[in-house]
Amino acid sequence: MTSCFSWSSAFRWWPILISGLLAGCTPSDDKACTIFSSDFEQFEGWVSPLPAFLTQEQAHSGRHSYSMSPDEEFGLGYTTTLSQCRFVPQKLRLSGWAYLPNGRVRTAILVVSINCHGRRPDVWQGLNLDISVARYQVWVPLFKYIDLPDDLLPTDELTFHVWRSEKGELAFLDDLKLEGLQ
Repeated sequence: MTSCFSWSSAFRWWPILISGLLAGCTPSDDKACTIFSSDFEQFEGWVSPLPAFLTQEQAHSGRHSYSMSPDEEFGLGYTTTLSQCRFVPQKLRLSGWAYLPNGRVRTAILVVSINCHGRRPDVWQGLNLDISVARYQVWVPLFKYIDLPDDLLPTDELTFHVWRSEKGELAFLDDLKLEGLQ
């Protein structure tokens, strides 16, 4: 009598079973919200010609990435209010990928700021590319958690942009994401 069960075939299904169980371990929508997310592919077809900050020279995913030229002091910015989330975030999680051709990028910072309109001191945090990226000519993951004060309001304005305080080499960014966490 032959059996349909074998241990070798059972072990092949473990990764699928485990990944299904772990999918339930991600933060629920009540605990996290996406404030900003871009793989820089969404511009194609909407604008012609494509904006100068888009390049096909390097891309982590898809065909496009954001490029910051060596002479550019302020890069593209994104502004919204904290009401983008259903709750006022207690933390922010900034993530993405950076590609630096060499170590001469100088000071390039991914800046997250929150304008509190004089009610309290504004929040300003940055992720320094020249410190965070130690390998060159490869895509390197970026992560930063930002603790926020308890007295922020949904009407406070959040701004995300790239700032280069001194001239340096070309820098590429892709798959940028900013999330609010409870």
